[in-house]
Amino acid sequence: MMGYLFITLSAFFSISVAQILKLVEIKSLRVLNVLVINYLIAVVVSALSTDWSNIAEQKAFLPIILHSSFLGVLFIVNFLLYSKSIDKNGMGISITAMRMSLVFPILLSLWVYQEPFTLHLGIGILLTFVALILLIPRSKKGEKVQLKYMLLPVFLFFISGITDSGLKVFEQEFSIFFDEPKFLTALFFFAFLTGSVVLLARKQFNFRKKEWAFGTILGIVNLYSSYFILLALKEIPGSITFPVVNLSIMFIGTLIGVWMWKDNPQKRQWIGLFVASIAILLLVV
Repeated sequence: MMGYLFITLSAFFSISVAQILKLVEIKSLRVLNVLVINYLIAVVVSALSTDWSNIAEQKAFLPIILHSSFLGVLFIVNFLLYSKSIDKNGMGISITAMRMSLVFPILLSLWVYQEPFTLHLGIGILLTFVALILLIPRSKKGEKVQLKYMLLPVFLFFISGITDSGLKVFEQEFSIFFDEPKFLTALFFFAFLTGSVVLLARKQFNFRKKEWAFGTILGIVNLYSSYFILLALKEIPGSITFPVVNLSIMFIGTLIGVWMWKDNPQKRQWIGLFVASIAILLLVV
């Protein structure tokens, strides 16, 4: 039961991240500056929640640092793409593109780590892809979209898949050496470092009051969205955790988009939401 509680909390915080990024775009704040503050706050909060004594003496220290630095760079790149895609392509298609990436950790869980495969799990996984296809909106007649904005969901799909798989690898290979707060502190530190270097190169390493406010809130929300999914992976196989979290976020995110942001899902998308709910039930029974 605790595993599903962690999944629920991870989904809640992940949905909150999307809403904050939407507000950042609406208020025309500098997204990278907000993200740098976000990762700084995440580092501080995470670092204060763990014991760092004898850290250099722990086994697999160097591989963990290399792993977290690689993911840290991808995290901030992915968030930049996510924020821009929400602004240019809408919340629905952006969330869908990011959550389609569940194919990466699912295949990793089943093929590499040999997690158990059952008939209802297979049907549930199959239905997730049916739902994901239905949830992608079609272009309206006469509508023209710049190629670079059309490619944003594609990049989101691949980079999100790699980062999700990276969390699974940590849980399987390194969690016995590093606890979650240590790993997330390292990951977010490298994301903060990457963003800071870019801002310094652009001579934009300065922050407005609203950027501090949104960055601080985003940092706490972002930290716990990752923290709870790592806890969930300790209790529930990744082949279940990732589909349930991703589809829940898409389902609830779409409803929030309709209610709060006045999105208007197409008929096929509503069918996709229905198929997604069936898939979730199959994945958790």
